[in-house]
Amino acid sequence: LASASASDFGLWSAEAKSVPKHKLPSRALCCSWTNDGQHLALGLFSGVVSVRDRTKPEVEKVRIERTSPVWTLAWNPSRDESFDVLAVGCWDQTLSFYQLSGRQIGKDRDLGSDPCCVSYFGNGEYLCVGGSDRGASLWTKDGVRLAPLGERSDWVWTCKPRPKHNFVAIGGNDGTIVMYQLQFNTVHGLYQDRYAYRDNMTDVIVQHLMTDEKVRIKCRDYVKKIAVYRDRLAVQLPERILIYELAHADDSSDMGYRPCERISKALECNLLVVTAAHITLCHEKKLQLLDYKGTLVREWVLESTIRYIKVIGGEREREGLLVGLESGAVVKIFVDNPFPIQLIKQQTAVRCLDLSPTRQRLAVVDENATVSVYDLSTGKLEFQEANANSVAWNTELDDMLCFSGNGTLSIKTAAFPLHVQKLQGFVVGFKGSKIFCLHYVEMKTIDVPQSASLYQYLEQKDFRAAYKVACLGVTEADWRELGIE
Repeated sequence: LASASASDFGLWSAEAKSVPKHKLPSRALCCSWTNDGQHLALGLFSGVVSVRDRTKPEVEKVRIERTSPVWTLAWNPSRDESFDVLAVGCWDQTLSFYQLSGRQIGKDRDLGSDPCCVSYFGNGEYLCVGGSDRGASLWTKDGVRLAPLGERSDWVWTCKPRPKHNFVAIGGNDGTIVMYQLQFNTVHGLYQDRYAYRDNMTDVIVQHLMTDEKVRIKCRDYVKKIAVYRDRLAVQLPERILIYELAHADDSSDMGYRPCERISKALECNLLVVTAAHITLCHEKKLQLLDYKGTLVREWVLESTIRYIKVIGGEREREGLLVGLESGAVVKIFVDNPFPIQLIKQQTAVRCLDLSPTRQRLAVVDENATVSVYDLSTGKLEFQEANANSVAWNTELDDMLCFSGNGTLSIKTAAFPLHVQKLQGFVVGFKGSKIFCLHYVEMKTIDVPQSASLYQYLEQKDFRAAYKVACLGVTEADWRELGIE
């Protein structure tokens, strides 16, 4: 146990008969042990951080000098780090990080206020900082500011995360203690067989769903939104939007992303999508089309709040967007056309939607968890089923779609009965005999045998359709049965 005062510090242990005191050159303001309990860091009023060894506490092992009082410091508690990291909050209004050797990691982070408390989460991935700005903020372990945690009426003297939970307690000079619950939302984007998601709040991982190859892109800033389209990747950060492109766009398995454009603007939006030469921002009822220079090209104002948006491809700079509204309407928008086209109108808000490969049929999941399939040429409702949270058409077969909900996956082929199996999560894609399912933040690829659909077509003597299904993926015995039939 370490205790420090205005002029000295002492170390107590169970086997010690007394507490030896060791002189300090200045008032101690804070102290923190390393994970292994072998080294103690002391923050002093003089601006010095003094690191002592437990076995020889009278000797200063490492000395770090700052220009103002070191009011707060903390060692990263993670045992997965390759070396000990010390976070130092100094009253020169900075947050800085050091190795045990005293070597600084990166540059000072400007806080704009005096820090009174620095506290790590139990896993060491995040830390919270509070102080004279009358609030606390969330930071990554690398020193990237993520978001404010809450504002108080006076200085914040202490903030502590709850171990193994996403709660933070904040104690202020006004005598109040407030508990905040943190929610880390899933930030991701998907286009066909490419899935991109946020990792550690500041990185983007792009996963090729067919090959399962992954690539990590370090943005070194808070990732707010992600969008994927063909050979493009858009990442929204607090002060800018970065556009990446594939180095070899003609190679379907290429994963080499490189920066190509930057929009240096702080843009707010609920949803973000990217196309070949534009980005589209969604604000409640409004859609804004911007080019890669950040110039506003076009704007659409729709009848109600936008709930879902999907890029359906098209010619460069003439791509189409499908937009689902809270009013129950689904509209199609072409980026080169100022007039939206209404496809269907339901009575309930749209939660999810997808368009068949031939663009003749539309599948919609509403807020009542009902999936409905419409023929767009006639507007007729073809199929409806309850207990759905997401839906996806098979990109290689127009007569086949799947939807998930209530812990099950249902596959609908033509007018045949549903094929149902257990599945946890949301289905987000369907290609051939592979279904892509999102469970929390993990994307899983599930192989679905097409034998059931094959034999249903064989019973109908529809050999052409049976052959198409067999090409998606069936067993050798199924191929033999098709040949015999």
